[in-house]
Amino acid sequence: MAASTPSHAAPRDVAFDDPLFRLCISWMLDGTRGALIDNLCADNYAIPPPSLFLCARKVMEGFASEADKEGCALIFEEQARKARSGYVK
Repeated sequence: MAASTPSHAAPRDVAFDDPLFRLCISWMLDGTRGALIDNLCADNYAIPPPSLFLCARKVMEGFASEADKEGCALIFEEQARKARSGYVK
C-alpha cells in the first residue's frame, strides 16, 4: 500500500522507512552512530554534519568551555563564508 507524500517531503522524495536515511537523520541530530556514513549522508541525502546542530543546541543550552564555544564560533563562521560565496538559483 502506497503512502501519500506530504508537501514537506525530504529532499529527493526519500522514504522515511529507508534505514540509511533514518540513520543519517539520527546522526545529524545527535552526532552518534555515524562512523563512516558522513559521505553517504551528504552525497545521497544532502544531510549536513551534526556539528551544526550540536553547536546550535549549545548556543541555547550553554558551552562546556571557552574552547568549546570558540570551536562552535569557527564552525558557524565557516558556514557563513560558504553561504556568502554560494549561488542563488
